[in-house]
Amino acid sequence: MYKLTALLITVLLIGFSVTLAQDARSRVEPKTVVSGIEMGQPVEVDAFTSEPVSFGPVNSGSLVWTVNNITDRQSGYDLQSNGSTQEVWYDLNNPGYVHAVFTYSGVCDNAWADRTCLYFGSTDGGANWFELGGVPVNNGTTGRSGFPSIIGTSTGAAVIANHNNAETPTRSTVFIDNSAFEYSFTNYAPPAAPFNNGDPIWPLLAINASDDIVFASSVNTGDSFYVNTLSGGVFSGWQVFNGDQAETHSLNFSDGGKVGLAWVGGIGQDGNVTYIESTDNGLTWSTPLTIFTAIPDPTLPTDIYGPIRGVNVNFYGEEPVVVFEAGWQTTSATYYPGREADIRFWSPNINGGVPKVIADSNNVGGFFPNYGVSDVMWHMARPVIGRSEMHDYLFVAFQTTTGEYWPGASSADSTAFFRGMFMYSTDGGETWTDPEQFTPTSTPPIDFSFASITPVAPVAAAPDDDIITVHLAMQGDPMPASTANGWGIMPPSITAQYYHFTTEILVVGVDDEIVANNFNLEQNYPNPFNPSTTIKYTLGERSAVTLKVYDVLGNEVANLVNTTQEAGQHSINFDASSLSSGLYIYTLNTGNFTSSKKMMLLK
Repeated sequence: MYKLTALLITVLLIGFSVTLAQDARSRVEPKTVVSGIEMGQPVEVDAFTSEPVSFGPVNSGSLVWTVNNITDRQSGYDLQSNGSTQEVWYDLNNPGYVHAVFTYSGVCDNAWADRTCLYFGSTDGGANWFELGGVPVNNGTTGRSGFPSIIGTSTGAAVIANHNNAETPTRSTVFIDNSAFEYSFTNYAPPAAPFNNGDPIWPLLAINASDDIVFASSVNTGDSFYVNTLSGGVFSGWQVFNGDQAETHSLNFSDGGKVGLAWVGGIGQDGNVTYIESTDNGLTWSTPLTIFTAIPDPTLPTDIYGPIRGVNVNFYGEEPVVVFEAGWQTTSATYYPGREADIRFWSPNINGGVPKVIADSNNVGGFFPNYGVSDVMWHMARPVIGRSEMHDYLFVAFQTTTGEYWPGASSADSTAFFRGMFMYSTDGGETWTDPEQFTPTSTPPIDFSFASITPVAPVAAAPDDDIITVHLAMQGDPMPASTANGWGIMPPSITAQYYHFTTEILVVGVDDEIVANNFNLEQNYPNPFNPSTTIKYTLGERSAVTLKVYDVLGNEVANLVNTTQEAGQHSINFDASSLSSGLYIYTLNTGNFTSSKKMMLLK
């Protein structure tokens, strides 16, 4: 039935085209923004549908991926995000509990009046899913909402943010469930923003171990976004930052309680990437650091090379790690979707603090231009980054074109299909595996886009080894590109589905690495340092741990760790911004083990 329907669609669409220049350099498109609060005029159309599609395991080369249908529902609204998405969360405190949320509409009529954010859950690691309903819930019905993000509290309750009409004016709010999968949400609505460029929409979230939530939202006009902190049910107040619009920001907490925030724009604006961090839950922030500066075209001054939408942040120990897309664009808010692009990685102690290319056409199997509907994507786009609960693995997923086009020709009058790619690092981002396709290949093709990854991947013990389970979510659609940006170009369709992907990575020789009574304190890196450095240590067994820093007179100047920790490898960032240059001593004490080392702060 599915193949027959797809064939019928192809026949009906003979002659379909989008007029585009053939020269990729001259083919410039605007940075389309869909706010998600718009209400078009309903247009009565016969939207195409297809049978729900399921897939077996995907052998990506070195990994095997299990693909699960989150639901048989199919959506007519399929623009999940204007940037990198945050739509899946794994609860480390309740093993097997996975939460996901997606924008959904049962119609495709250019108004999508029923559009909501559907919330799903799984208690068996994503093998089976159940639907809880829309968020928000207004008098037993779902309010109109879109562009969600999800995290969870220390008790396992989902925290979902989206922009919706539960409040007036329509804006971003935070919904916190009463307990895991209870589906009894409390709406925490921040005040309308006291700025001139609109109310906050397109929200993203980060949460710490004390359930303090840092909440960032863009605006529909102007180059800025807002940040707020929700603690104990009370918002701290809006802060405004200079940056690009449309979800071009990301934030996350480290295990040590530091929150990092990265965004496209900032100092110098177009094509730059900026990073800041906070140690007081987003109330105050460090001085903005430009981690990438747009690269000018030497032959055309109006062209630059840098990101437009996709940026995502996480942590390696206490050091920030950021991934972002980069490609050719102009300084006048347009971009070249048909030109080369790449995925880049940044961390302050990797590659001298200079972002490095980790994926481009050389290691993904070729360059296939992104023709057709403008969802503001190059042929490589929207990266996300996760970390492992133990062992310090980093994971990156992104989307790239397949070389297949709708309605089937590989010319510039067709719309490109995308697939999902995955890679990982075991050394903090210094080296990476080659990207591997984790989404299935099928005939007719499926367009996989908007990858989400759990911020932290769980680790389970196995005989002699540990197993890291990576969880991803992605939208799959036999009709490429979004209906929101493709209305009037692509045929209307109710065909998008939601998929969950898992793979297991075996950490070999765990017993050899961590044995009873094997304790170690490593030399900090970098050393000398200014103003921060990383201290790593290994615990041979579960221990009460203190890690303190002293000056040469024996005065305690910092208490970095004072808690009970599990056996294994640990790392902590030491920020000495408030200290003077000189020699310092750091001491690890576990009761049965004490070790000290020297480090030099040079300002």
